[in-house]
Amino acid sequence: MDWYDYMIKASEQSRFNASHWFRYLRKVIFEDYSYLTEEDVEKLLASKELTDFQKVSLKYAIQEHTPTHEYVVSLNKPAKLTNVQKMMEKYRHG
Repeated sequence: MDWYDYMIKASEQSRFNASHWFRYLRKVIFEDYSYLTEEDVEKLLASKELTDFQKVSLKYAIQEHTPTHEYVVSLNKPAKLTNVQKMMEKYRHG
C-alpha cells in the first residue's frame, strides 16, 4: 500500500470526524517533509473519496506556515507539561 492508498483508506475511516482525519494527517505530514508526493496530493484533491472538508484541510496542512500545517505538526509534538501543571494549579486553587 502506498501513501495515496493509505490516505484514501484514512478518508473513509474518518469521514465526518475532523479530529480523526487530523490524526491521520499527522502520520504523513511533518515539520520539514511529508510522505505524500505532489502527485499524491493532486490525486487526493481530485478524488471523489475525500469530503470537501478533507480536501481543504489536506490542501492547507501540506502548505508550510499555514495555521493548519502548524496544527498538524503540533500533534506530533509532546505536550508541554508546564502548561498542564499551571492549568491544574488554577483548578486546584479555584
